[in-house]
Amino acid sequence: MGKAEAGSAKYQSKLLKASGLQKLKYYCQLCLKQCRDANGFKSHLSSPSHLGRISNLSKDGKGASVVLEYLREFEREFLRLLKINHGTKKVDANKFYQEYILYDKNHVHMNASRWSSLTAFVRHLGSLGKVKVESDQDADEFNLTIQFVDEHYMKLQSGSRESQLKTDEESLLKFVNSQVEAGKKLQVQPERSGVSRPMIKENSIPVALSLKGLKSKKASTPSVFGDDSEDED
Repeated sequence: MGKAEAGSAKYQSKLLKASGLQKLKYYCQLCLKQCRDANGFKSHLSSPSHLGRISNLSKDGKGASVVLEYLREFEREFLRLLKINHGTKKVDANKFYQEYILYDKNHVHMNASRWSSLTAFVRHLGSLGKVKVESDQDADEFNLTIQFVDEHYMKLQSGSRESQLKTDEESLLKFVNSQVEAGKKLQVQPERSGVSRPMIKENSIPVALSLKGLKSKKASTPSVFGDDSEDED
């Protein structure tokens, strides 16, 4: 089978395919090489250049640290782009991952980390509280929506709520104290009314009044028989 002629449609198609993004599972993060298919990827893994890199990392004892660095960078860039493109809005996880892939061709790929699937990675971020993960139960296919959690914004919201609660508590305490003080003043001050009450001295001696020895005198009335009235025999 002959090669495609330069300038032909088949030739342009091959150029576009070679320069474009291929399947991510055929990408070698260590060598930064994109393979076109499974055969090409298998050949690359057995190539002297790839085996030499693996050998050098094993000798230096940096194999685990390199994988950990890939994991951290992948997570960091994933969250950074999610915040830039969508803020705290909900977005389909698969669609956003396509955005992440197209954003930078030389990005750290997920297969370079320990995550074997996007679902596992997204649920991991959700368990850490870095994103909110929701599943659409009504959809025909299993889809996940993610929402970036802005820690700074959440702290401000939490601080605002705490400040509001503190203000409400202070206002209530101030009102209660004012009512208590008003009650104390009412107990100390005399009642103000139109009727004046007599002042009673604590050490005053009561005065006793006696009516003994006092007799009432009858009024004398003149008689027609004389001044003196005598008893008859």
